[in-house]
Amino acid sequence: MNKKLISPLLFFSVAVGLFSCRQIVAPEYVSIDNLQFGGENLSRAVLSADVKLYNPNKSNLTFKSGSLDIYVDNRLLGHTELDSNIHIAKLDTFTVPIAVNLNMSKILGNALALGLKDSVLIRLDGNVKVGRSGVFITRPVKYEQKEKLDLLGF
Repeated sequence: MNKKLISPLLFFSVAVGLFSCRQIVAPEYVSIDNLQFGGENLSRAVLSADVKLYNPNKSNLTFKSGSLDIYVDNRLLGHTELDSNIHIAKLDTFTVPIAVNLNMSKILGNALALGLKDSVLIRLDGNVKVGRSGVFITRPVKYEQKEKLDLLGF
């Protein structure tokens, strides 16, 4: 190949590589919808909900998996593993269905205290795996916000 041709091709390849590899920003929490309690009995209760998130990235992504610890007023409510491929449109909201096996001993011990409050502190800690074009990276999820109890269905 001609050296005059190689140099522009190399420059073009490096430039495309640099600009196409923008850092992926973790999705932002929007709300919790369709909150439901279920399970076989009180000791094996399950909380299911749809977590609505916003994709702040300027490109479409794919949500591949995640692992979250869910806290209410800094007490561990439960843990959930998310394992599903979800298409995420750029600069748009999307929904991730979750199911959490509840730690009922901690919930029942604090039910009266929670019942006397008009809002609680919800905290999500964990990681999600998102990507595009077959390349996936893990991003931390750190969310903390006061939520009104009536919004949570209590």
